[in-house]
Amino acid sequence: MKEKWKKFRMGVAAQCVGMLVLGIVLVAWPGISALTVCMVLGAICILAGIYELARYFKLGAAGVFFRFDSLFGICSILAGIFLLLHPYGAAKLLPIAAGLFVLSRSIQDIQTAFGMRSAHVASWWAVLAIGLIDLVFAVLLLANPFGGAAALMVFIGIVLIISGLRHGYMVYCISRAVKASRNDDVIDVEWKSLD
Repeated sequence: MKEKWKKFRMGVAAQCVGMLVLGIVLVAWPGISALTVCMVLGAICILAGIYELARYFKLGAAGVFFRFDSLFGICSILAGIFLLLHPYGAAKLLPIAAGLFVLSRSIQDIQTAFGMRSAHVASWWAVLAIGLIDLVFAVLLLANPFGGAAALMVFIGIVLIISGLRHGYMVYCISRAVKASRNDDVIDVEWKSLD
């Protein structure tokens, strides 16, 4: 189990770094082409989807926090394929695609928070708050109130940076919960024959 958690943390760390780097690039260079963003996001979606499917099948009992990873993994792979095969069409739909991606993450966070609450993890409320904040970002992206492409790119970059940090914080909370469950008091029992 310890080895599975180590691989899980490494995979999530790679996802976080990818989101942070892409977010920083979009904020620093908002004039970057939406077509380029679609191609990069397509590759990230496919890699993230493959990782989520692998994580879903490898975590075993610890997968209670990630019940919908198989669904999100498949959807992420399909979205990535669409972005790579139809980047011009996807560029026009970029705010909607980004909004749906963030919306799916916010739903996953909210579901994870309630799973953590059921497991009596103290920091469940923080994960719930992060999920609700992501929900607000998703609604803003879907409404697309931005005046120009550059403003949209900056906002998507900010959302990616926050999502990367959020992912890292969730792993920290869940890792603490797993570590605490290992430290539960164990009662030793000796069996004696009544003969």
